[in-house]
Amino acid sequence: MDQDLFEIAINFRDLEIQRNEIELTLGYSEGAIPAHLIGMIDDVISQASQHCEIRAGYRLVDVKKPVDRHDGLYVGGTFFTMQKIVTGQLKKAERVAVFVCTIGPGMEAWARQLLREGDAALSYVVDTIASVTVETATDRLHDHIGRHMLARGMRITNRYSPGYCDWSVSEQSLLFSLLPENFCGVTLTESAFMVPMKSVSGMVGVGAGVKRVDYVCDTCGMKDCTYRATRRTGVKRTTKNRKAQTRRDPA
Repeated sequence: MDQDLFEIAINFRDLEIQRNEIELTLGYSEGAIPAHLIGMIDDVISQASQHCEIRAGYRLVDVKKPVDRHDGLYVGGTFFTMQKIVTGQLKKAERVAVFVCTIGPGMEAWARQLLREGDAALSYVVDTIASVTVETATDRLHDHIGRHMLARGMRITNRYSPGYCDWSVSEQSLLFSLLPENFCGVTLTESAFMVPMKSVSGMVGVGAGVKRVDYVCDTCGMKDCTYRATRRTGVKRTTKNRKAQTRRDPA
């Protein structure tokens, strides 16, 4: 049995999904959302637990800086070309937590059914709440890793995922090669999309000399990242500012 492999339980009711966060994710400023959408959001949130099967876990692996290049790191013995933003945050780590978190296929199936039935607006609300739910669940996983590592006398970094901060999404397959097959019920397509779609994967640095900091949005060229949007609106999340790492329709 792998002593550095962990799967944790996350209950939907502990996520405390808030309507105002859904409104902001939908693109409405505070108090500007139409009344009929408020009812949709509340109804979907009340039913969401019936459509979610949250699974989350991670594996701790070694990390090493190469001696001849600066555009990546060896994680679990595999070289990842992460570029300077991610490499800069993880290079002081002693180990890396390679993680995955999913809410299962239920919410996306619900959204597709609504779309087939002709209710595109409600389908989009369901899809948006599904994305916020998996990111909130990943926040809980991230916090759990932090507490677990603190008990070992270590700290953690921000989390980073392929497809963000100049880290190519094509390396998703390398990341999944460090996890057991079908870990937490998540697999990859040939084009490196996760199945179920409402899933998040990535890495968190662990070590005595690392820290969790604000995301360096000004040095990143990605214009549609949720972190950047959060900075622009000045919204404070209940945990850390979150990034929409899930694949959506469209996204």
